[in-house]
Amino acid sequence: MIKRALPAVLAFLSLCLPLAAQTNRPEQTDDETITVEQLRRTGAVDTASALTLYQPDIFSTLGSSVLIHGLPALTLLDGQRFPIWDALGRPGMTPFGLFPVAFLSAVEVQKVNASPMYGTDAPGGVVNLRLNRDYSGGEMGVLYGKSSGKFGREEKQSYILGGVGDEKFHITAGAAYEESSGRAPRLGR
Repeated sequence: MIKRALPAVLAFLSLCLPLAAQTNRPEQTDDETITVEQLRRTGAVDTASALTLYQPDIFSTLGSSVLIHGLPALTLLDGQRFPIWDALGRPGMTPFGLFPVAFLSAVEVQKVNASPMYGTDAPGGVVNLRLNRDYSGGEMGVLYGKSSGKFGREEKQSYILGGVGDEKFHITAGAAYEESSGRAPRLGR
């Protein structure tokens, strides 16, 4: 009799325990909208560096592409797939050096595996860059940084942005420059 009751009890517990764990857990969301002001406070000019400095426990970089929790993230531009591959030939891994922080209105981040929705391009999540479409005026920025030590490097970044327009026509133009020198750590053999 015990041998027959044991599978039934185990089945009941396997259904009840996950439900109990879900009800005791506080609500947490894995979606976040990061504003331009939050990224500008980091002092970085390009988006990849700004995200890494904003939340270093979540974001990291590989080249100029962004990783979420160490996994590749799919990049969207205003909700559409970005049609550029990174230097290592991975689709969806956009070189974020193309986008200075000044060009954006917000960055929407989905920090969970988005493969069911976007396919295998999004194992780390999704980064949706929202462009600033109503920009009028001009802006420029410069960043210089130097670190020492075994892997010391020197970074130079600058950008210029300008926009004019009215209710019917609007044009925004910008340019960015980045230079980096120094030693980089060798990964694996």
